[in-house]
Amino acid sequence: MRWLFCAALALLSAPAIAQPQPAYDLLLRGGHVIDAANHIDAVMDVAIKDGHIAQVAPNLKPADAIKAIDVHGMVVTPGLIDMHFHAYNGTGERNSYAGDLGILPDGFTFRSGVTTVVDAGSSGWRNFEDFKDRVIDRSKTRVLAMINIVGAGMRGSRYENNLFDMDGQAAARMALSSPVPTTASTSGMFLRISSR
Repeated sequence: MRWLFCAALALLSAPAIAQPQPAYDLLLRGGHVIDAANHIDAVMDVAIKDGHIAQVAPNLKPADAIKAIDVHGMVVTPGLIDMHFHAYNGTGERNSYAGDLGILPDGFTFRSGVTTVVDAGSSGWRNFEDFKDRVIDRSKTRVLAMINIVGAGMRGSRYENNLFDMDGQAAARMALSSPVPTTASTSGMFLRISSR
């Protein structure tokens, strides 16, 4: 009986045989990969590790991933960019793109493949910091911004047509002082002033 106890103790204290860890967390198998930056337009597999693309190639082994998903017949792309978005929301102002007409990006972006939005001048140079605090800093979606030269932003014609609140230099100063990639905008004409 004593030898049985010693044998059991020896087995329990012996080092466990290390199991090889899968190379990938997730494998998307057989999707039509379209990636213009890397000149890929073909049916391929996409392997993901630690939230990053680890490999793109045909016929990767499902056993090399914790989870494999068959995406045959689907398109797989890098995150899409919505180039015209109004994200300034939360001010409670009615009928205003700096209020209730703006939408919070995270509720609409990822489910449709969008990872970046460009706010089309909803905030102006006077209220951009509020927009940054309310929306940009809290969003998982990457939010780039055009800063309206109208200090009040897109709050309706009463504000947007106020020539005394239009200040391109103030918009440029705000854009240059922001860590968020921004541009100053007016009536569809945009001046790139971001250093990024």
